Amino acid sequence: MPTTESLHVLVVSRWFHEERRRLGGQPGSIGELLEALSQTGIRMTILSQAADAPLEPQQREAGGLRQFVFAREKRRPGWALLDKLLKPFLHYRKAVTDAVTIRRFITQTGPYDAVIAQCEEPDGVGCAIASLCGNFPPLLTMVYDLRYRFDGEQLDFIHCKSLGFVFRRSARVVAISDLAAEWQIQHYGVPPEKSGFCRLHLTRPFLHALKENKVPLAPPENRILFLGALNPKKAPDVFLRAATLVAKDLPGWKFALTGDATTRADHWLHQLRAMDQTPPLAGNVDWLGMLTPARVREEICRAKIVVCPSLIETFSRTTVEALALERPVIVTETTGAASWVRETGAGLVIPPANPTALAAAMRQLALTPDDASARDASKRILSELTPEKAAQDLLREISNAMATA
Repeated sequence: MPTTESLHVLVVSRWFHEERRRLGGQPGSIGELLEALSQTGIRMTILSQAADAPLEPQQREAGGLRQFVFAREKRRPGWALLDKLLKPFLHYRKAVTDAVTIRRFITQTGPYDAVIAQCEEPDGVGCAIASLCGNFPPLLTMVYDLRYRFDGEQLDFIHCKSLGFVFRRSARVVAISDLAAEWQIQHYGVPPEKSGFCRLHLTRPFLHALKENKVPLAPPENRILFLGALNPKKAPDVFLRAATLVAKDLPGWKFALTGDATTRADHWLHQLRAMDQTPPLAGNVDWLGMLTPARVREEICRAKIVVCPSLIETFSRTTVEALALERPVIVTETTGAASWVRETGAGLVIPPANPTALAAAMRQLALTPDDASARDASKRILSELTPEKAAQDLLREISNAMATA
């Protein structure tokens, strides 16, 4: 096994460049992880995509990291028909075009000891196809999310064939939570011995804000905060139904919802908005809308309880941010960050789509005197969920991929 300093790794991530662009040049979560990985001494090259890039990879500045970008939309002449034929299976219209680019780039700039694909399908599909011909470095796929849909409240994992193809071509499939690892094993056929883990860290702007503000910003109010967008997956309707059940037991308490609508289901949104007119909720619900990160932190600190009742989440960064801000959290058992709530004891884990269970959890936490569990949880979260710890996880998984390829 080569030493860390001698390792040369290629990272294929279409979101690396896009995230930095959206944040005005700041690295973002993926960039922070790769910056921390580079600090271990590893030699790293990043291949990303950009709308204004040429077809052939072009080097661009990326905060000191070695980044190349290629076209997000353009195709290689002659591959359009094959891309079109493969799209129904691979769910990506540039699969072969990207694979040719990745394969050629590896030949020109390698050799590499391993390739990391941030598997939001296109990156993983391109790398998996590129690996079919000739020698290819061990492939490690980082799974930040899986593909699913809802039939009512019934969850159905989808794209199993295409993602399964990527995972079979991978030496290591890395999840960001124990729950996500279980799903990729159960629904996408990943062998348990091939499944790895890399924690999802708190971002540096959030950590810096905690240090500067010396949270909590103010004593909490009698307030329960829903944290998430207004869509069926995040389950604000479950939150409001639970609030209706518990409001009579908590006179004077307010129920607040962050986030904007991210669904086109107008009928569902109309029903959601009408819920706060039902006694005993009338006049006790605050619709906060889309907030800046700083305002979200302020609202978390105003609340005594934070609720994240999503029907499904591979992780839920907002859950651990609330824990870091010393607030107890109610989260569903189908959320990856639920393990942190259980382990720290700073909150409760409930079944999804269950207003009665959520109401009981709200009541229990609202009527429980403050204890040290939230402060202890904050200390642990802040020490464990850092970019440096995540980079160590990823370095371990790179070594595992190289050893088992």
